[in-house]
Amino acid sequence: MLSKEEVLARLNKAGYESYLVGGFVRDKLMGRESSDIDIATKAHPNQIEEVFKDFKIIDIGKNFGTIRVIGDGQEYEITTFRKDFSYKDKRRPGQVIFADKIETDLERRDFTINALALIDDNLIDPFGGQLDIKEKIIRAVGSPYERISEDYLRALRALRAVRFAANLGFNIEGELQEAIKKNFKNLAYISVERQAAELDKILLGPDPARGIRLLDKVGLLNEIFPEVSAMIGFDQHSPHHYLDCFDHSLKVLEGTPSDLATRLAALFHDTGKPATFFLDEKGQGRFFGHQKISQDLAIERLKYLRYPKKIIEDVSILIGRHMDSSNTYTEKSVARLLRKLGQENIRRLFDLQEADILATVHEDISNINQGRKFLKKILDSKPVLSRKDLAISGRDVIELGFEQGPLVGHILRKIERAVFEENLKNDRDTLLSMARNIGLKLDRKTYE
Repeated sequence: MLSKEEVLARLNKAGYESYLVGGFVRDKLMGRESSDIDIATKAHPNQIEEVFKDFKIIDIGKNFGTIRVIGDGQEYEITTFRKDFSYKDKRRPGQVIFADKIETDLERRDFTINALALIDDNLIDPFGGQLDIKEKIIRAVGSPYERISEDYLRALRALRAVRFAANLGFNIEGELQEAIKKNFKNLAYISVERQAAELDKILLGPDPARGIRLLDKVGLLNEIFPEVSAMIGFDQHSPHHYLDCFDHSLKVLEGTPSDLATRLAALFHDTGKPATFFLDEKGQGRFFGHQKISQDLAIERLKYLRYPKKIIEDVSILIGRHMDSSNTYTEKSVARLLRKLGQENIRRLFDLQEADILATVHEDISNINQGRKFLKKILDSKPVLSRKDLAISGRDVIELGFEQGPLVGHILRKIERAVFEENLKNDRDTLLSMARNIGLKLDRKTYE
């Protein structure tokens, strides 16, 4: 396997000063594992390609100085020392300006904890990044107001500051916080896909609730998730809740496993409460239909941020059904849920419901645990979850003498439902007999 030491040795032997940089160096100083290995070099892209001509090379940004080298399955991004980009407009980088010294390259980086370089045991740290790591501070390199200014790359740094602070357990330095607050409108210069990518890293991190609170603290939450921001301070007037809507949602969020659909559902599951709130005759808050409103709000926001269709569908399902646990789970109800949602989403739903309950005054998750037991029992019996699991196919039904078309589909749907819900034995002879009986009893003209 091509090691990082060999990559550096090749470049330096060829006369090109080269260093490990950025996140890998930061993580090494923190005693953390890192698979994100970036190398900065004085070599220009064509020279990098020449040094590694006997390895697979991918041009992932040659115009901007970046080449990916792959050796025995290990990948390394190698980038020429650079100054800041010039920009065609607020969004698109124009010309890259290469540099001769590592210090110039580090000067363009966002935060001191990332403006680090390492060769052998020699640390290059011109901006005090090592001390900021020790003191757990996210601090801009140079002026924070210049670092969070009106272009694509710099505006993105506001979200990166929140992500690093949340995931590393650091604090954002005061001046940098103020710079983000004063320039939060620059978020508009970042593509929604890049916004979503940073948000995903926050939500999947070790402390997603802290990430959301930091977004609010620096003025970004209302710009990114206004539906979530609207829950801040919203008193639920409920004997079941000891937290306002926002704090409850964040407690649910931190109680879920690191799964994107589940965590997005946790964040949005009660966003419909402010719109559906009313006080009953006892002065208690009621939120009839809040699941549907929360669903709609989540779908609209995630579509805007261009999340994949599957993620949006899964989040919608989880939000729409998060109140199902108010009814006692039975083996039959869990079986129906399993068939409708599939294994992955029913497990996610139980996770969401458990976190939701534990964020209330009750903390009784016995119904969820019962649901999980029923699920295991059902899965152990290898149920028919879809038509492909049946012991017969559409071709078998046609061979019984039924004409291909809607009638065959109808017969298979009835068999599928019977096998799943009525424990009809899933063997070929039994199902063929049932198919024949169903088909003969139907009015074929309806399906012609």
